[in-house]
Amino acid sequence: ILLFTLHYHLNWAIFDESAKKDDEVFRMAVADLNLNNEILETEKITVSVEFVDGNNPFQAVQEGTVEQHLM
Repeated sequence: ILLFTLHYHLNWAIFDESAKKDDEVFRMAVADLNLNNEILETEKITVSVEFVDGNNPFQAVQEGTVEQHLM
């Protein structure tokens, strides 16, 4: 009975330690999501789309050059 009790307590301690680590990882993930949400709410994100004439190679090259400078 003593051996069973000792084995039971060791298994519970391992489970308890694992649960603590899982809880810590979960809390860190939630904190990271909250931080990402704050960043998204405070940043001004704009998207612009401009269509170019595929038959006009000069316009396509010119627009491509502008895109490279933006990045």
